[in-house]
Amino acid sequence: MRDLTARLRDIVRQDHGGARPSPVRDLTYVPDTDGLSLDPERAARALGGVPAAPGTGCIVIDRVWEPHEWHGRHAVRAFVATPTAPLGLFDARAASTEGWARRIVFFDLETTGLSGGAGTLAFLAGCGWFEGEAFRVRQFFLSSPAGERAMLAALAQIFDEASLVVTYNGRTFDMPLMETRWAFHRTAAPTGDLPHFDMLPPARRLWGRREFRGSDDEADAPEAVSCSLTALERSVLGFHRVGDVPGFEIPARYFHFLRTGDGAAVMGVLDHNRHDLLSLAGVMSRALQLAEDGPDGCRDEAERLALGRVYERAGDRARALLSFDMAARGIDRDVRRHALARLAALLARDDRHDEAAAAWRGVLDLARPRAPLSALDRRAVEALAIHHEHRARDLSSARQFAEQLNAGASGRARQHAAHRLGRIDRKMQGRGKLL
Repeated sequence: MRDLTARLRDIVRQDHGGARPSPVRDLTYVPDTDGLSLDPERAARALGGVPAAPGTGCIVIDRVWEPHEWHGRHAVRAFVATPTAPLGLFDARAASTEGWARRIVFFDLETTGLSGGAGTLAFLAGCGWFEGEAFRVRQFFLSSPAGERAMLAALAQIFDEASLVVTYNGRTFDMPLMETRWAFHRTAAPTGDLPHFDMLPPARRLWGRREFRGSDDEADAPEAVSCSLTALERSVLGFHRVGDVPGFEIPARYFHFLRTGDGAAVMGVLDHNRHDLLSLAGVMSRALQLAEDGPDGCRDEAERLALGRVYERAGDRARALLSFDMAARGIDRDVRRHALARLAALLARDDRHDEAAAAWRGVLDLARPRAPLSALDRRAVEALAIHHEHRARDLSSARQFAEQLNAGASGRARQHAAHRLGRIDRKMQGRGKLL
């Protein structure tokens, strides 16, 4: 079967009514710029940049943060990642390439929409990297949509020199969108073999799932915490934006600039993008620092609990145990309960059943008085019933825990609890006959 491109070309070549065939156009998407084209030199001066190449609608704008400048609670120099940083704890694929820390490029887009389809244009592409301990942001801004080809060529040069590209939700949005744009211009994507680290999943694991009340019960559901980059820069870096442009305003500001040439309309968008890049570097640095320092470097027990989950996911059981143990000694009762539950599960896997039972008892000791059993409480009660029946051989205690399970159970859970009670009763009767 012939491919779609060949069929479309045949349509373009058809002679309609004896007229001369129209020239074959490249099958790429370039938006209509009638009435939306600005003088590149004038637009570049308005934004404090220079044209990427003479006569193109792509403007290059540079901004450098010196090492001693502050971003929130930290100096910029503190955001530099070292080659020994444990990136593999969060993404083994990104860290598998030797020399991944040589030239890390932080990448972020501002677009005309969030659909990610063929009509979505990335009118601003920001790249940030460290030069020594200084942080340089280089932005490519389209003063005319027709300048997209020049932007893509300039980005290709930056990615060709990069050892790792870091994004925030870029695996599902930024990178697929850019690869689509390169494909539309019949150019190979320079990011094809470039290691890519998306900071959003690690950020969610560290700061986005505060399981203070987490369970399977709707009334006992995990507390939702915003994991947007602007929220994390406030909580993790201590950086608060003043007068920031809301995301929903960004496309309208860009189109206003195209119609009027008013540089003030997009100055806030440029600042928004720059702060995103610097905050991304800071959040990544903080995550790597936590992974390297361990639970001693955490701010609170909630962060220790989350870090323990990261270690557990990566198979580092020793550091996971330490993190959960330290989190269980904090002051927040709900965090302590979940830390003890994670600790108990790991101890049981190591056949340290008595210690696991003690941790499960700690979960119940911290339960809210006279409250119905939550899903977490039920896990603890069931684990203790199993421990006392099969390991401690304390059938009386096992029966007490089985009765607790039976009291608040329904449906299949009640059937399992009743079955457990019956089995324990039979064992107790058999033991009484032997005596």
